Amino acid sequence: MNRLDRLEEKQAHLEDKLDQKKKKKKKLRFLGKIMRMGKKVDKDLERVLVQYLTSDYQMLFKDCKIIGGNLIVVNNKVHVLNPKRVWKYKKLTFYIVREIDRQPVSNDDYDAVKARKDDTEADVPLIKAVLGAVQKPNPLQGKGTWIAIGIAVIVMIVVVSTFMGG
Repeated sequence: MNRLDRLEEKQAHLEDKLDQKKKKKKKLRFLGKIMRMGKKVDKDLERVLVQYLTSDYQMLFKDCKIIGGNLIVVNNKVHVLNPKRVWKYKKLTFYIVREIDRQPVSNDDYDAVKARKDDTEADVPLIKAVLGAVQKPNPLQGKGTWIAIGIAVIVMIVVVSTFMGG
């Protein structure tokens, strides 16, 4: 392998690292943009940050003006705000609104979900997944194994020293 081949290989490796850093930065930009939007909304009491779930399975974050005390308009559709249905992420406070629903998304229907046995708390596949995820202890973690290894090392040192010294 000559110098030119090594130089090209090194350059390709550095370009790969640069591409990985760009991907990470793009991910952080999305979250940073939302956090900046949230800070801007927190300063104005007449505005609210909304995570808008569209009917074509897109998720948008919008800065919406509050109209009439508890109404917002997103894409020419009126939605009712309820302070009990606020969601939080770190210091960010926002509503989750679906395009097809007038009320924000919440956990208020917990009793109805539990009544129709559609909750995840007593879900058998979930319990099996958790039990499968529990790791079995490593056999080298026990004290007995380390004691046996220590005794074997001492025996080998004694045996080697008797053959060398004898």
